Amino acid sequence: PRCCAAHGLSGRQLPGLRSLLLPTYAAMTRPEEQRRDRRRVGALLNAYYRIEGGQDEPSANTGHGDLDVQSFDARQYFDRMVASGHMGELKKRSKDLDAEVRTLDGEMQSLVYENYAKFTRAAGVIKQMKFCIEGLEPDIGDLEASVSRVTGCQNKVEDGVSGRSLQIEVLLKRQRLCRKLQVLFALPETLKRCLDRGEYGRAVEAYCCCAEFLRQYQETPTFKKVLEEVEHQMNQIGSALEQRLRSPYLSVDEAVNSSVTLLDMGKDSSKVIREYLSGRKAVLRQSLEHCFCPEPLDLLSGRKEAASDDQKDLHTPESVALHSACWRLNDTYVPSLCDAVEGFQKLQEGRAPTEEEGLLPEFVSARLVEMFERLFGLIEQKRPPIRVLVSCMHSIRDAMIRLHSSLPELLTQLCLAAVGRFASSAMRSAFADAASSLVQELCKLHGECKRLQESGNSGQSENSGLNEVLEQIAKSEHALLMTAFTALTKCQPLVTMLGSDFSSCQQLLGELHDNLVRLFLVFCEASLRYIG
Repeated sequence: PRCCAAHGLSGRQLPGLRSLLLPTYAAMTRPEEQRRDRRRVGALLNAYYRIEGGQDEPSANTGHGDLDVQSFDARQYFDRMVASGHMGELKKRSKDLDAEVRTLDGEMQSLVYENYAKFTRAAGVIKQMKFCIEGLEPDIGDLEASVSRVTGCQNKVEDGVSGRSLQIEVLLKRQRLCRKLQVLFALPETLKRCLDRGEYGRAVEAYCCCAEFLRQYQETPTFKKVLEEVEHQMNQIGSALEQRLRSPYLSVDEAVNSSVTLLDMGKDSSKVIREYLSGRKAVLRQSLEHCFCPEPLDLLSGRKEAASDDQKDLHTPESVALHSACWRLNDTYVPSLCDAVEGFQKLQEGRAPTEEEGLLPEFVSARLVEMFERLFGLIEQKRPPIRVLVSCMHSIRDAMIRLHSSLPELLTQLCLAAVGRFASSAMRSAFADAASSLVQELCKLHGECKRLQESGNSGQSENSGLNEVLEQIAKSEHALLMTAFTALTKCQPLVTMLGSDFSSCQQLLGELHDNLVRLFLVFCEASLRYIG
């Protein structure tokens, strides 16, 4: 009814219109008609709720039967539809109008319900707020009274202090100044406590904070005396730090901290760096002595059941001694050397390049030469199997990767020289053993021939004696050849120890040729001795 009233239809006209719109179309609604229906529903809602900006079709369309416009004339529309004979369209319009009315009624009921629920909740909230505010009125009164009292007390305090605020400010400045003077006068005692406790970094920090002020006002007798005492304490701290740097028991971190402290004190950087390297030298020498102590380590206890020849070589006393020394070197000496190099680099950070940078390669070269000399002496003394020697050299090379990143060229040069020397020594030992075996085999052959000769003199047949001699000669020849091939086979792993360096491999092959020549010369010399 409200929709019809909005479009100019009275309640009495509606039943008559519905009774006229009874038949329906049998055909399906086309897309254009569906879009037109949606526009009609929107126009009806706009008209019902008086929405501004709603689309109103011009009155010129009323003649075509637009039900959504404000100037729609139901009687004129009905007469025109009857005269034209479009009763099917009229019936369809009637059904569509009924559906739209029902839809609008449902939407209106939903809107009324939602608005009513919101209104009910709002009314409840307002009622609760009213009760809460009425209950807070006594507390609000007490709060206002307390605020008034606080304000009154604040005004009284301000009135009492305002006259003395300048005096208080001056006294506070004097108090801060007196505290600074107290710190200055107590600085010698503070430095002495730091010296006794070994807190050198804290002592230098306190000195750096106060020394500039003391030097600025050293014309004042009091400050001059304090400065003299401070300088005396700092000299003692510097001496203690220098002595501490030379200690063989000082860790790398403590040595670096002590060196940095000396540099912060203004000590000569060249002297400090030399003292640092001297202390690291003492520590590394002590570590090197520990690495080559005669007590072996039980590193291969779990491999005693091994059956292969290579694994049996690992359990010989010579192999155990070399393995123990290399394990200690990789575990203590090489890491300590790397730490010393990194500590030196920390001392150079943020400082201009100086002549002291050349001290690091000399220091590292000297320490590695000492290590390689001790290894060479152990190898010459123990003469371990070549495969064990190669394995140990690879482990030491792997341990020095960290050091190689700092000094690659120096490390490559030193390692190649040392490995070449070790390879030459191992090769000489292998061929010396081969020469000794060759001479022993010749001695054995000579003794067998002599025995057969004595047997022939005692009455045995010459044919049987000759056969035994030939058989023994064949065995000796085979043993001599196997001795040479065994020496060559033992020396083969030495090539892997040298890596891809062409010159070192060429040198090793030259030495191998010389050792083979010496081996055969030994055979010739021994044979000539027996012949002559």
